[in-house]
Amino acid sequence: MKLQIHENKKNRLMSLSKKLLLLSLFFIASNVFYGQTAKTKEQTTVEKTTKSTKKKADKTAKDSKATADKTVKETKKTTAKATKDSKAAADKTVKETKKTTAKVTKDSKATADKTVKETQKATTKVTKDAKATVKETKTVTKSTAKTTPTVKTADKVTGTYNGKKVYTGPQGGKYYINSNGNKTYIKQ
Repeated sequence: MKLQIHENKKNRLMSLSKKLLLLSLFFIASNVFYGQTAKTKEQTTVEKTTKSTKKKADKTAKDSKATADKTVKETKKTTAKATKDSKAAADKTVKETKKTTAKVTKDSKATADKTVKETQKATTKVTKDAKATVKETKTVTKSTAKTTPTVKTADKVTGTYNGKKVYTGPQGGKYYINSNGNKTYIKQ
């Protein structure tokens, strides 16, 4: 915004200096038409005025250029400072973001590790319970097999089926005694 204001002032000064220069030249050119050949006091006064006006116009142009250059330098300094400040702020934000990301990653890793350990403990416990159950089942099966009374049959042993004795009943049906002590009939 300031840059635009300074440019407007510069443009006005340049416009005024051009107008002043043209007015001076017009004034000088108008004196030529009077046809006087001898220098008079008026001509010397006019020449002095013209020179003075020209000097003023040159000085004004020089001053306006210096002001514009100064404004440009100040604008560049301000822009450089703003750029530097914004870069510093961006760097700070990036550092904070990295720090937060690292913390979140660390926390999530710790949570994941804890969950894995708990899962392993639960799996180990379930495995141990299953093994214990299998042992109990085997023990019960063995004790049942030992304590299961053999069915006393008056039937005759007529062969083997899957490593078990096959009996033939009074009506001609063939069966064997399973691990539970029950009769299992064989289809013929």
